[in-house]
Amino acid sequence: MTIKEILPIEFIEIEKGNFHLFIYAKIGRKKARLLVDTGASKTAFDQTQILKFVDASTLSKYEINAIGLGSSQVETQISYLPSLRLGAIKLTQHEITVLDLGHVNQAYKRLGFPEIDGVLGSDLLHQYQAIINFPKAKMELKCNIK
Repeated sequence: MTIKEILPIEFIEIEKGNFHLFIYAKIGRKKARLLVDTGASKTAFDQTQILKFVDASTLSKYEINAIGLGSSQVETQISYLPSLRLGAIKLTQHEITVLDLGHVNQAYKRLGFPEIDGVLGSDLLHQYQAIINFPKAKMELKCNIK
């Protein structure tokens, strides 16, 4: 059986005709603001913001450096989210990358936009067969239930 979850998308026009897309997820009982990034291979959280959701002791060094997000190499860590909700879809112990997204949040702050906690990457977008409906500002996710 397949269930469909529809999430609202927030569009922010960064400059004329250029947009960033955001969704809200829940980690435990706390709301997380995520940038939707189809070019990000893995869901990632900012190294400072993640501490709102998990204890620093859960972070461990990740031996492979990430490439992208505005710099050539980024030192990364990994952590596991005890509970990540995308609408009705609940993931437990989902592995995420943790890295410095401070430059992204600084840019948003300069533009007068709210900070992000992380980036929803293609690992989850692909797994849940995401379809972004731009005219309706919605994202559809599909989850197969056994």
